[in-house]
Amino acid sequence: MPEKSGVQSVERIFALIERLAAHPGGASLQLLAQDTGLAKSTVHRLLNSLVQLGYAGQDAESGHYRLTLKMFELSSGIVDRMDIMGVARLHLERLAQRTGEAVHLVIRDGRDIVYIYKTESGPMRMSSRVGLRSPLYCTGVGKAILATLPPAEVEAVWNGSRPKKLTGRTVADLPHLQAQLEEVRANGYAIDDEENELGVRCVAVAIPGADGRAETAFSISGRAPYMTAERIRRVADLAMECRTDILADLGVARRD
Repeated sequence: MPEKSGVQSVERIFALIERLAAHPGGASLQLLAQDTGLAKSTVHRLLNSLVQLGYAGQDAESGHYRLTLKMFELSSGIVDRMDIMGVARLHLERLAQRTGEAVHLVIRDGRDIVYIYKTESGPMRMSSRVGLRSPLYCTGVGKAILATLPPAEVEAVWNGSRPKKLTGRTVADLPHLQAQLEEVRANGYAIDDEENELGVRCVAVAIPGADGRAETAFSISGRAPYMTAERIRRVADLAMECRTDILADLGVARRD
């Protein structure tokens, strides 16, 4: 019984942490109780523990709770140890300057991608953020990664993703996705044509390892009206040059 109770407490506190992360501006006790489905007294007790440990704070005026930078310190230690982050950062900053657009770096986590780096150069400000999780199947970066995987693994990702149309342009079925991935392999880059967020088009390229499989990718995102077919080709050329530079610094030979 104590072991079961302990597991339940861990599950509850991590569920609470995830809901706090979804409200970076802060959230009330009542909202957190609704989000987690837990009693307010239970949420209050868990919040007190997080505050005492320094992982959450409470605003004195609004009474809302939010995560502190101590939580970020834990995750940043993992990111800092990734070779790709240290190598790619300078190249991606330069790419953002050359294109005048937002540039993101992501890493695969199962059926999703997680944003681990973001830099913006132009006036456009994206709603994306470091730590955001999105499906592989409907993002440019996700499709760039999927295009490096064997067909059986792509099918497994699709079947386990519970696909849904996030916009009217989101890929609707596996054959459609497979056709898109063929285009990615032929072109060397993927496109998110307002499939994940209306009004935003992205060009994405994967960063493969020595075996040709990719666990990371980066994208250049811009307002859809300005990301014309001609501009997409120019941006894609710059992105693939950037990938070549990153792979060279990583000591990975490009497989064509």
